[in-house]
Amino acid sequence: MSKFLISLVLFVFIMLTTDPWAPLAFVILNLVMLLWLGKIPLRRLTKVLWPMLLVAAAFLFIYPLLVRQSLVQDTPLFFQLGGIRIFQGGLEYGFTTALRVLGLLTISLPFSLTTDSADFIRALVQQWRLPYRIGYGTLAAFRFVPMLQTELSVIGAAHRVRGVNGAHGWRGAYERLRRYAVPLLATAIRQAERTALAMDGRAFGAFPQRTYFRRMRFSVADWLFMVLALLLAVAVMLALQALGLLGPLAFLQIL
Repeated sequence: MSKFLISLVLFVFIMLTTDPWAPLAFVILNLVMLLWLGKIPLRRLTKVLWPMLLVAAAFLFIYPLLVRQSLVQDTPLFFQLGGIRIFQGGLEYGFTTALRVLGLLTISLPFSLTTDSADFIRALVQQWRLPYRIGYGTLAAFRFVPMLQTELSVIGAAHRVRGVNGAHGWRGAYERLRRYAVPLLATAIRQAERTALAMDGRAFGAFPQRTYFRRMRFSVADWLFMVLALLLAVAVMLALQALGLLGPLAFLQIL
C-alpha cells in the first residue's frame, strides 16, 4: 500500500508537468530505485522497459505531425515534405509528451515489479475495507492463470505425441487455437466448479467479516519509506526549479 500511494502521488504530478526535465528526472530516479533498492536484475528490467520505450518513441515521431499548427507555427520550420510541415515547436511538444508518457509508465514499475499481487489484495481488504468477496474472488481468479498455462503446455505436448503438426505462421496459430480451445475451456470450467465448492465449503460470503491468517499492517519502515520518498521527490522538484528547468503545472496554466 505504501508503494501504491507514493506511485499515485508521483503519477498525478507527472501528469500535470509541462516540461521534459521533471519526467526525465523521475524516470532516472525510478530506474535507480529498481536496480538498487528493488534488486531487479538488469536483464529483466530491460525486457520490461523496451515496450515502454517503443510507446514513447511512437509519441515522439507521431505527435509533431498531429499537433495543432496554430500552437507551433511561430517557431522555426524544421522539416517540410509537400503539405507535411514539422516545426521545432512540434518536436519540443513531442519530446515533452514522450517523456511524460515514459515517466507515467515507469512510475508504476517499483510497485508492479516488487509487489506480490496476493499481498496487495489482502492489504486492500484489511486496510481499505474492500469487500472480501470481491478481493478474495479476484485472488482466486489470479490462481487460474498459472493453472491454465500449465494445462496449455500439457495439451500441446499431448497433440505433439499424437503426431498433430500444424502449419507455421498465422495459419498454424489459428489451427492451434481452434484445437486447444475446447479442452482448455473444459479444464477451466472443472477448475471453477472445484474452486466454487471449496469456497462454499469454507462459508465464503456467509459472514460480513472474516478472520485472517496473515495480517497486513503499516509498520515503521512503511511510514519511513513514504516520508523519505516524498522528501526525495520534493528535493528533485526544488532542484529543477532552482536550475530553471521546472515548468508550470498544467492546472496552474488553466487558472
